[in-house]
Amino acid sequence: MDFEKPSTIEHEGKNRERLLSLEKEGKYVFHGSPNIMTVLESRQAYNRSKETGNMEKDGEPAVFATPYVDIAIFRALTDTRGVRGESTSQFGIDCDKLHFSATKNILEAAKDKIGKVYVLDKQKFQDFEGMQCRSMETNKPIEAIEVTVDDLPQNIETIEK
Repeated sequence: MDFEKPSTIEHEGKNRERLLSLEKEGKYVFHGSPNIMTVLESRQAYNRSKETGNMEKDGEPAVFATPYVDIAIFRALTDTRGVRGESTSQFGIDCDKLHFSATKNILEAAKDKIGKVYVLDKQKFQDFEGMQCRSMETNKPIEAIEVTVDDLPQNIETIEK
């Protein structure tokens, strides 16, 4: 696949179906991003400390992915860059059920975005914890699939700000 040029979207909403079929195969993990990338390189992750409330390093730098397509799609389209006003988006998992939430302005902005879901070889990843996994090496995507607002999961709760 040519990563320099975005692929065309066959039919909005259909790319989610294709990604879900890849998820069912169990051979892949997924990385969602608004950016075009030819390779995914290790980055430092940060999480907010429950004790201090400060952002702190989360482990060693790594390439992060998820076995859940819906999380990758959500991440690809709910980026806050270019969104006006106070905005936030969240996702989680409870009892094997994914849940999503975002402020109205992020969901509105998603209507004008095209995100990318990168399909990666699951065998190159480890540390499968909850919704994510890590790879310490640079990863070249098997494929990049474009997604639009019509590909988002349907169960997104609107956060009132």
